[in-house]
Amino acid sequence: MGFKFGRTRTDKIPKEQIIKELRRVAELFNYRKFGWREFDEVSTLCKSYCVKRNFGSWNKALDSIGIPLKEKSKREFSNQDLFAEMERIWKIVGHRPSRIEWEVSQPNIGYNTYKKYFGTWTNACIKFIEYKTGESVQLELDKKPNSNTPKQIEFKPIKREKRDVPLRLRLRVLQRDGFKCVLCGRSPAFDKGTVLHVDHILPIAKGGKTTLANLQTLCKECNLGKSDKT
Repeated sequence: MGFKFGRTRTDKIPKEQIIKELRRVAELFNYRKFGWREFDEVSTLCKSYCVKRNFGSWNKALDSIGIPLKEKSKREFSNQDLFAEMERIWKIVGHRPSRIEWEVSQPNIGYNTYKKYFGTWTNACIKFIEYKTGESVQLELDKKPNSNTPKQIEFKPIKREKRDVPLRLRLRVLQRDGFKCVLCGRSPAFDKGTVLHVDHILPIAKGGKTTLANLQTLCKECNLGKSDKT
């Protein structure tokens, strides 16, 4: 026998059988479009993940049925319906429910439905409280600031030129000046104890920039003697 890494799946179901099961489920739902969760609830052959693995997506699986499916009609809710369900879940949770608390309480109306009707979940909860109490609810975070309140002035930090010279730029200056002081000519190669500095020709305090054109090589003595003079 040949030895290959791949193997035959023992749980693989032929597409023909899956299509037959999809048609059976479609008949149960009176040939309207159904979701994968609904399929999982009634299928006796396999789960929806097996269907999607075979067809690539759930919509492609539905297309394989070969029968046009009716669009699922959208249910409309009145405010009384929405508030009645919110009151039921509110009592189960014991306080204003969060999204997670709402969804784990197995509601009859989805969380996103409330967002569709009221814009946000917060607005839905406020409208429910107003419906139950008959009083207007105003949250502090909803209050607009007084137009007479003086605006705070934002102070932006002033960008100052960096005094330190990057190592790469320092090397370029030393190479350009031949590794010697441009004022006295001293060089560590010939004058023992000579220490070279990279100096700003126009000092930063007077508006100088840390650029190659504004830098020069000076020995320690010449640099200290120069101070902040140009």
